Amino acid sequence: MKIINRYILSEAKLPIVFGISLFTFIFMIEIIVSMMESIIIKGISMIDVIRMLSFYLPMILSQTIPMGIFLGIMITFGKFTKSSEATAMNSIGMSLKDMIRPVAVMGVVTTFFIFFLQESIIPRSFTKLQQLTVKMAYENPVFQLRDRVLIDDMSDYRLYIDKIDPKTKDAKNLLIFINEEDAEYPTLVLGETANWQDAAMVIDNVDFYRFDKDGKENLRGHFEERKIPLSSYFQSVEMQVDDIEGMGIGQLVKEMGTKKDKTEKIPYVVEINKKIAVPLSTIMLSILGVLMSIGHHRSGKGVNYGFGIGVIFTYIVLLNIGMVMSYRGRINPYFGIWFPNILLYTFTIMMYKKKSRLV
Repeated sequence: MKIINRYILSEAKLPIVFGISLFTFIFMIEIIVSMMESIIIKGISMIDVIRMLSFYLPMILSQTIPMGIFLGIMITFGKFTKSSEATAMNSIGMSLKDMIRPVAVMGVVTTFFIFFLQESIIPRSFTKLQQLTVKMAYENPVFQLRDRVLIDDMSDYRLYIDKIDPKTKDAKNLLIFINEEDAEYPTLVLGETANWQDAAMVIDNVDFYRFDKDGKENLRGHFEERKIPLSSYFQSVEMQVDDIEGMGIGQLVKEMGTKKDKTEKIPYVVEINKKIAVPLSTIMLSILGVLMSIGHHRSGKGVNYGFGIGVIFTYIVLLNIGMVMSYRGRINPYFGIWFPNILLYTFTIMMYKKKSRLV
């Protein structure tokens, strides 16, 4: 039996790698598309893009590994059925439970690996991603700035840029409101062009206007050049992952303990349960992959694979619906996150009872 178990796992390696790679690529498409503007228009180097994607990868793998294993196991046992190897295993005394055992053990080991990813690798990757994103913003501020958009989330300034040259990265026709503590109205600054130096904007041909407490102009002037620091703005650069998603379960529990309001705790409860429920689905998906592939399929393996993808799609949709409803307080977070797993476990048990009578 040990030789056959090793054979099953050996045959499953490449299909599982294919399955994980396929789902990981699908999940990465959204991130890649969102980065295309930065790559094409804003001049972010391909090296930085590849580094960013590598830091996103552990977060995505924690979700795609269960799906990839499910698809890989389906492909493997579908091949066993087509080549009559499954029939040969059954003829030498292997029961359905014996065939499932190595796959289930692999599912348990993979579950622990995903927990390791979540607790050790993902928080570090998230920190590296934050550091790289801030570095890119400091080196190339155009990465974060937008033309024809009023930027008002800086502590001392509000900034409007009419146009950013995609080739030179210079800004043209700038309007800046500078907030001063002792002034009723902000100082108005008009600039012709601007370039970037160390997370600061150097504006050329600058006119400025100050106003008294009644809103009347009381001072105006002109500078050939003025330097405006933007470091406070780049402290909050945008990424495709929320802070809470980059935390391990231990960090989430610690942060949740600092929240007094029940509403503030809900996102942490949802994320903690998600980080437990998704890895645990690996075990059932591994077993279900065997059950949905083994035996004689009159409808053909294409239909069977389609049904398997439908199971994955249903699980993802129900999980996301449960998360959204939980965030909004419509349903209990524990029910919202664990309901897809309960359905998955129930369906797996039903399939096992059905197949055990046939194999």
